[in-house]
Amino acid sequence: MQHSIFAMELCLPLDTAFHASLRRLVVEHPELSGYHEKWSLYRQAAESMLRHLEHVQKGCWDYFDDNSRALRDYDMWVAGMTTEEGARTEPSGQPDPYRGTARHMTLTMAFLIVQGSPTDLSLSALCNVPQELLWRRSTFARILNGMGALSFASVKSDVIYVIPGDNGWGLTDEDLTASKFDYLRVVV
Repeated sequence: MQHSIFAMELCLPLDTAFHASLRRLVVEHPELSGYHEKWSLYRQAAESMLRHLEHVQKGCWDYFDDNSRALRDYDMWVAGMTTEEGARTEPSGQPDPYRGTARHMTLTMAFLIVQGSPTDLSLSALCNVPQELLWRRSTFARILNGMGALSFASVKSDVIYVIPGDNGWGLTDEDLTASKFDYLRVVV
């Protein structure tokens, strides 16, 4: 079986209420769920991000229909959830909108898709974007809106996670300059 991959990560200022709602959405989702439950989870996550899209500062998205790259990249996205690698070894402190440095959060979603399936063809068309439009807010909105077309019958594996796991570990401006975050592009 050949695979494709679609992945998206969005970075925005850490809003404690929004962070808590996204974490709750992800953490309370049953580990074992059917196609409709998975579709609902990702649709809710996409809708939440659409409501906060004007605050997104950085992001990335990828779609590749090369089997070896899809498998390799998917493992990389999963490792972002299962490893404890980070930009720092101690908490950054609780976010304070009036004092201190800004804190940031990310939402990551990745899908390993059966190549040639209707979902794969739909994502391929959705992600067919001219180079100069890749990192535009409107492009992220278009893709997030199009995620409702995902059929989990064609998704072999998926992962969703929110960073930080705890507000005290919010990403700082300095963290985001680390080479491990070079893949995040400024969203305009």
